[in-house]
Amino acid sequence: MNYIRDISDEQLIQGKFVENIFKTKLREYFNTAEVVDATPEQDMNEHWDIQVNLKFDVKGLKKVRRNDNKTDENFHYIELKNVQGKTGWLYGEATHFSFETDDYWIIVEKSALQEFIKIKCKEKIKCTVPTLYQLYTRKNRKDVIVLVKTIDLMAIANFIINK
Repeated sequence: MNYIRDISDEQLIQGKFVENIFKTKLREYFNTAEVVDATPEQDMNEHWDIQVNLKFDVKGLKKVRRNDNKTDENFHYIELKNVQGKTGWLYGEATHFSFETDDYWIIVEKSALQEFIKIKCKEKIKCTVPTLYQLYTRKNRKDVIVLVKTIDLMAIANFIINK
């Protein structure tokens, strides 16, 4: 099956840039030089980016809507299904997620985030526009994502790392 990627080269470069900044902070936080990068296959199929005894999937700042002028640190998307309709990163092999804000990395354990989404998204209403805590599917895509408040991620965080 041919798969048209829903991400630009610029977004890929920005994603790797964000991951590298986070890796530096992880080395400092865990006082270790041993940081393992996921292979492209692990990134795509297992949904993790970085491992330091724990596997992290790094989530950089994003726009809430594509036509927004800039990213918004107050909101993040959680992916339940990817654009191919396969398991999204929330159910991948990462043990933790790292959500970027302007000043911090918010580290959330996978099981805590899964439970949070389960509680907050009790109504299985699918929307065609991003709506807080509602399942959102983009036109002509098979993905299912949920828009969440960053402050709620902070409330369930395991730890927060200063940038």
